Amino acid sequence: MEFVLGFDGGGTKTEVIAIDLQGNIVMNIEGGASNPKAITFEVAVTNLTSLIKRVFTETELQPQLCLGLCMGLAGVANEQEMQRMADAIKQFLKSIDMEIPVLIRNDAEIALMAGLGQETGIIAIAGTGSISLGLTPDGGRYRAGGWGHILGDKGSGYEIGLQTLQAVMQSYDQVKPPTLLTQKVLEMHHFESPTDLRTYIYQDHIKKQHIAEHARLCIEASAAGDAEACRIITNAAEDMANLTLALGKQHPWLDSAPIAVTGSIFKYSKLFLDTYSNRIASERTTSNIIVSQRKPAHGAAMIISSYIQR
Repeated sequence: MEFVLGFDGGGTKTEVIAIDLQGNIVMNIEGGASNPKAITFEVAVTNLTSLIKRVFTETELQPQLCLGLCMGLAGVANEQEMQRMADAIKQFLKSIDMEIPVLIRNDAEIALMAGLGQETGIIAIAGTGSISLGLTPDGGRYRAGGWGHILGDKGSGYEIGLQTLQAVMQSYDQVKPPTLLTQKVLEMHHFESPTDLRTYIYQDHIKKQHIAEHARLCIEASAAGDAEACRIITNAAEDMANLTLALGKQHPWLDSAPIAVTGSIFKYSKLFLDTYSNRIASERTTSNIIVSQRKPAHGAAMIISSYIQR
C-alpha cells in the first residue's frame, strides 16, 4: 500500500498522519516538539527525524512505499527557513536510502487544507496563539496577527488567559465586581487568596503557555454566565474577527473567500465561535465559515498527496 506522510509540528509536540492515495488515514503517532524558534533548529530536526524513524519501526508501514511527505511547522515563516528545513530532512532521508518529495509549509497552511480541503481561502486559528492567514488563487499569501504574545496574538488563548488573571486582581481590588473567575483560578492553583497569584506569575519558568492555560477557566465561567468572563471572550472573538476581516483589505479575493476556523478556543467556546461568526457576517456579503473537522497533520498529508498526483 502506497502512502504519504503529513506532519504538524508545534512548540510542545509533533503529530504525524499517514494516508493512502484514496485519502484514508492509515497511521497516526506523536513525537517531540519541532518549532525551531522554540527549541532551536537542530533539536527540531532531531525530533522530526526521530519521528520518521519511528514511523518505520513502530508501525507496519514500509519506507519503500512512502511517496512523499509534507511538514507544517510553527516557527517556519519564510522561504529561507522552509528551504533550510527541507534540505536537512532530505539529507536525513538520503542517509536511509529514501529520495522522495519533501514539502515544508507553515502550520497555518496545513490547517487551511485540513479545514477547506483546498490550498486557497482563509484559515483563522485561535489556540495558545492566533493568526488569520489568506492564500489566493494567484499565489498570494496574506496574514493578519500571529506576531506573538507581545506584538500581537489578539483573540488567542494567551490574551484570554492574561485578561482572566488581570480580572481576578481587579476584582480583588474592587475595581470590578466579584467574578466566578476568582474561584476558578484559586481552585486551579490551590491558592488561599488572589494575592498568591503575584508569587506564582512572576516566576522565571512561567511562559506564555502557562498563562494561556487559564483561558479554559474563562471559557467555563462564560458558559456559566459570568459577566466578566463573557466580556473577555466576546472581546477576544471580536479581535479575532477583525484580523480575518483585515485580509479583505489586503486582497479583494479574500473579501469573499471561504473561511475555516480551528484551534482550542474555537473548539471549546461556543460564545467565541458565535461572536466571531456574527461579526464576520455583519461585514461580508458571504460568510461561509467552516469549523475544521480534520487535524492539521491530515491537511499536511493532503497537500503532499495532491502534489504527487498532479
